[in-house]
Amino acid sequence: MEPQPRNKSRVLFRLIVSLLLFAFAILIFFNRQFVTDQIAVWQFKPTADVAELSTRTTMTSEARFYFYASHPDVQDRTEFNKSCNNLKTQETVVLGCYAARRIYLFDVTDPKLEGIKEVTAAHEMLHAAYERLDVRERNRVNALLETVSESVNDEGLQKLLKEYDKTEPGERLNELHSILGTQVASLGSELETYYAQYFTDRQAVVAMSQKYESVFNDLKAEQDKLAADMDRLASELALESSSYNESIVQLNADIARFNVRANGSDFSSQSEFNAQRSALVAQQEQLRQTQAQLNAKIALYNEKRSALEATNSQAEALNRSINSNLSPVPAL
Repeated sequence: MEPQPRNKSRVLFRLIVSLLLFAFAILIFFNRQFVTDQIAVWQFKPTADVAELSTRTTMTSEARFYFYASHPDVQDRTEFNKSCNNLKTQETVVLGCYAARRIYLFDVTDPKLEGIKEVTAAHEMLHAAYERLDVRERNRVNALLETVSESVNDEGLQKLLKEYDKTEPGERLNELHSILGTQVASLGSELETYYAQYFTDRQAVVAMSQKYESVFNDLKAEQDKLAADMDRLASELALESSSYNESIVQLNADIARFNVRANGSDFSSQSEFNAQRSALVAQQEQLRQTQAQLNAKIALYNEKRSALEATNSQAEALNRSINSNLSPVPAL
C-alpha cells in the first residue's frame, strides 16, 4: 500500500504538466501573430542599408520589430516591379509596398531625393503595425485618423487618397495611418501619443518627407513661373511686333512721299526740306530703338524657353528616378 502516494504524486504532476501545456497552447493561440513575428525577426539579418533606414527614421524597438518581422528588402527596378507589380497604376508612382507581410522598397538613388527611401520605409512599417492592431484599438485610431484628415487642407493628399480608393478599395484608413504618420507635421495630442510608440522623433520623418517633396514642388513652381513669363512675353511680342511692322509700313510710305516731293522740288524752302527730313530720321531712329527692344525681348523669351527645357529635363530625370516603370535613358 505504500506506493500509492507516489502514484498520486505522479498523477498530480502529469495533470499540472498537462494544464501548463494546455495553458501554453492557449497562450500561443491567442498570441500566434506575435510568435510568428518573433520567429521572423529571429530569422532575419538586416543589411546595413535596412538597418540604417530604421535608425534614420527613429524607429522605436516596437517599430523595428514590425519592420524586421516584414523582412524589408531594398530592390532594384526589375526586382521591385516583380514584387509590387500588382500595385502599379498610371497615375501613382509606387516607391514601396507591403505585400504578403513583406516590405519591398524601390532603391531610389538620386541624391537630390535624399530621405525618400527612409520615408517610404516608415510608411510601409506603419502598414505592418496597423495590420496588428486589435479591433478596439484600430477603431479608436481610425476615428482619430478621420478627424485629423478632415482638418488637413492638402489637395495632394486628397487626390492621393482618391487614387488609393480606386487601386486599393477599402484601404483608405490603412493608407491614412501611414500617410499622416510620415507626412503631416501637426496631428493633435492623441495621435502624436499613438505614433510615439513607433518613432522617437516623428518630426524627423516628416522633415525628410517635406525636404524631398520640396524638390518637386520647387521644380513645379519654376516650371509654372517660366511658362507664365513666356506667355506674357509672347503676348507682348505679338502686340509690339504688330505695332512695329505697322510703323515700318508707315515710315516707308512717308519716305516715298518725301522722295517724290524732293525730286519734284516741291518744298517751299530748304528749311522745310530739312525739317521733314529730320522728322523722318527721328522716326527711323525710334524704330531702330524699338527693333533693339524687340530683339532683346526675343532673346529673353529664348532664354526663358531654354531654362524651361532645362527645368523640364530635371523634372523628367527626377520622375524617372522614382518611377520603377521607366528605365533610365541610356548614356552615350
